[in-house]
Amino acid sequence: MAESPAQLARRVAGAVSERRVMEETYRFISVPSPTGAEAEFAHVYAGVLDDLGLEVRLDEEFPSSPSVVARLEGSGGGPTLQLDGHTDTVPVSHDESSIDLARGIVRGRGAADMKGGLAAICEAVRALQEAGVRPAGDVLVTAHGLHEAPLGDQRTLRSLLRRNIAGDAAVIAELGHDHLATASRGMSIFRIRVHREGAPMHEVELREPISNPIAAVRLLLDRLDERAAELAGRPDDFAGPETLFLGEVHSGDFYNRVPVEATLVGTRRYRPPATTEQVRAELEALCREVAAETGLDLEVGLQEVGPAYALDPTEPVIAAVRHGYEAVVGGELPLAAAQAVGNAADFVSFGVPAVYHGVNQQTAHSDDEHVSGSDLARAARVLAASVIHFCGVEEKETTR
Repeated sequence: MAESPAQLARRVAGAVSERRVMEETYRFISVPSPTGAEAEFAHVYAGVLDDLGLEVRLDEEFPSSPSVVARLEGSGGGPTLQLDGHTDTVPVSHDESSIDLARGIVRGRGAADMKGGLAAICEAVRALQEAGVRPAGDVLVTAHGLHEAPLGDQRTLRSLLRRNIAGDAAVIAELGHDHLATASRGMSIFRIRVHREGAPMHEVELREPISNPIAAVRLLLDRLDERAAELAGRPDDFAGPETLFLGEVHSGDFYNRVPVEATLVGTRRYRPPATTEQVRAELEALCREVAAETGLDLEVGLQEVGPAYALDPTEPVIAAVRHGYEAVVGGELPLAAAQAVGNAADFVSFGVPAVYHGVNQQTAHSDDEHVSGSDLARAARVLAASVIHFCGVEEKETTR
C-alpha cells in the first residue's frame, strides 16, 4: 500500500540531521553579508545547492547583491513550490560566530535572521533526496539580498517576480515558527524634514521663537502622539492595532545656535485595505497644520517597506504547511498575522500566495543572535513536509 503524504513526511523528517543543519548554519554566518554586500555569501549558497544536484544560476542584475535561483525538478504534473529567503543581515557588528554542538546552539549575525532558515531549506531538499522522495512538482529555491531596510528596498526580489521567476506559491523560511501568517500589516518608514530659510544664527538673534525648527518638532511630537493614541484605540484581534512609532529626532549642531532644519524618522504600520498613499496623505495633513502655525517648510518622505495584505484562507499553500507541520511536529499550526514586515507582501503583490515558516527569530538583530539546533531541524522538517503536501510526490530509490 502506498504511503500517505503524512507518512512520507514523517519518513523524510527522519532524514533531517540536526548536526548537519547546525554546521551549515555556522558555515553560512561565518561569511559576512551585510545589506548591499551579499555577493560572497550568494556564491557560497549557490555552491551548496549545486552540490545537492539542483539546477543553479546566479542572477547578477545587481552585481554586489546577486540572487540565487535554483530548481529541483519534479517528476511532472504537480505545482511548483518556491522556498525563499534573503541573504543579507543587518549591518550591525556581532561577537565572533560560534557553534556549540553539545548544547545545540549556533551564535552569530544572521543565525536567526535568516541564514538558519536558508540552511533549513538546504536540509529540507537534502532530506527529500536521502529519503528517496521526488516531488511531483518542482521546488524552486530563491535567495536574494537588499532586504533589510532602510538600505534594502526589495529590488532584487521584485525584479525576479517581475520576470516571473516564481512558483505557484511560496514559503519564506523566516518568522512563523509557531504560527502561520496569512496576513500582515503594511509598513512605511517616514522622514519628516522641517526647514527654515537662512543660515544658522546665535540664539540672541532669533526674533520669532516659533521660527526655530525645534518649535515645529514640539508641535509635531504632540500631533504624532495624538494620532498614535487614536490608532491604538482601534484594535484588531487578528492583525493587531495600526501603529505610528517615532524612533529618531535630529536637530542642531551647537547649544546656542538656532538650527536650520530638523528631521523626524519613524514607522507607520497599517492594516489592509489601507495603502502607502493614504499614509502619505495622513502625514502631509499633519505637516500642513504645523507649517501653518510656524511658517516653516515641512516635507514628508516615505519609503514603503511592504504593503498590507491578507491571503484567502483557502489557498492550498496554507493547508500544505499546516498539514506538514501536523505530520512532523504534531498539533495544529494556528493562523495569525505577521507582526513584522517581510517578503510575503512582495509575493502577494505579484499574485503569488506566500506564507512564512522558519526558525524562532526572537533574537534577530540583537547583540546575542542565536538559534537552536532543534529549531533548525524542526524548520527543515516542516519545509520538506510542506513540499510533499503541496507538490505531491513520486517515490524513487535513493542514490545518495
